[in-house]
Amino acid sequence: MTSTEQLKAAANRVFEMVNGHKPELAESAMHPEFVTHRQGMGKSFPYFAQTTGGPGAAAGVDTSDPFAGFKAAFAAILVAFPDMRNNVVGPQIAEGDTVVSHITFTGTHLGPFLGFPATGRSVEMDEVLFMRVVDDKVKEVWSLGDELGLLEQLGVLTPGR
Repeated sequence: MTSTEQLKAAANRVFEMVNGHKPELAESAMHPEFVTHRQGMGKSFPYFAQTTGGPGAAAGVDTSDPFAGFKAAFAAILVAFPDMRNNVVGPQIAEGDTVVSHITFTGTHLGPFLGFPATGRSVEMDEVLFMRVVDDKVKEVWSLGDELGLLEQLGVLTPGR
């Protein structure tokens, strides 16, 4: 049985890899069958939904590499937000095989993002991540974030329109 501290450590390895901008370390933090379930923009923009290899992977993704889709999506996010970070800002709760983390995504919009040109604006978006851990690696992530707030901060969505 995995202890709550081991579960949190597995989740935090993903945050360390992301915050260090080192997608080449995905294999050390993420399970080979990793998949993400992004609510909100994941349903509207395939860019977020297709972050794994295999069927349904984004065009040009090496489907033989289980981390290729993640690396491609992460590279695109780094072009858009080269200073991006996912900071754990609330308590992390671990139960069973799952860790729940409240994070804040921060970054400066310096490259194209979802078809929108760079705005130079700094953004901050709250998210809650449910991360399922298998074999001491994150296998699945369910992500709920304030994407509308992010688009408002970028100036591409105006409240009341």
